[in-house]
Amino acid sequence: MDLHRRGLPEIPIIGGIGCFAGLAAALTTAGLWSLDYRLLFAIFLSATLAALAGLIDDLFTLSKVALIVLTFLVSLPILAFHAGSTKIYLSPFGPQDLGPLFWVLVPFVFAFLMNGVNVYAGFNGLEAGLGLVSSLSLATCAVIYGSLESAVSLFALAGALLAFLKWNSFPAKVFMGGSGTFLIGAVLASSIIAGSIKIVGIIALFPYFVNFIFRAGDRFRSSVADVETMPDGSLRKAGLTALWAVFIHGSSTNEQRMVNRCIALQIVFGTVAIVFAYYHVTYIIPGLGR
Repeated sequence: MDLHRRGLPEIPIIGGIGCFAGLAAALTTAGLWSLDYRLLFAIFLSATLAALAGLIDDLFTLSKVALIVLTFLVSLPILAFHAGSTKIYLSPFGPQDLGPLFWVLVPFVFAFLMNGVNVYAGFNGLEAGLGLVSSLSLATCAVIYGSLESAVSLFALAGALLAFLKWNSFPAKVFMGGSGTFLIGAVLASSIIAGSIKIVGIIALFPYFVNFIFRAGDRFRSSVADVETMPDGSLRKAGLTALWAVFIHGSSTNEQRMVNRCIALQIVFGTVAIVFAYYHVTYIIPGLGR
């Protein structure tokens, strides 16, 4: 049920499969270009596993422990193919090689981003809109850094989410469910790891981290079901248990305006990441590539 619309209409919930179909078609077409097939295949396989894991959760409602285990397993293709460099380019210190520690951290990056996207969701157009902005900004950064495989994967995700928003924007006719949120998180994680966009990834996705901290503050017990719907259809939330709650805490606003504010905040951080990437490549480490 759409909990914040009058009449509580029932909405289909596994629209993320449609997003995966669009992503799969785009990445298959990308095979026509002279790209590193190993990186593209690793990203595509991780995205496939993520969509499957989310679909299983949509159908059978897995426990939180099972979901965390699945998010770790989604990182296996990236680990198996050693997709990406262990170097992190820190300004102004130059490249820092994490060596084996980098691969140890990879599953945790997947677990954080997949679950981070999943807990920053629940309103019409929110997760798809945030994913669209995040993927577009990071795709632009990937182009600046010369990480074309990551750029193609992120642009493919952005295209799928843009199409999906036609049916997911307020008033939503379909939700993406776990198959969609896990897909977004996996593509973001695998593209960041496979490309030279690790630092800008932290910058662009910082709102997800802030939301995760908010949610962890009450041990993830609060949900969108706790939001109070006022007689005029606007929303109000008593506690700051999520980043979106900041915009409806103490005063009510309608769902569409709240979602737009969350997306606007994501645009700010995405823009900062792009500016940082341009400055980094132009002035700090000229000609930086993968």
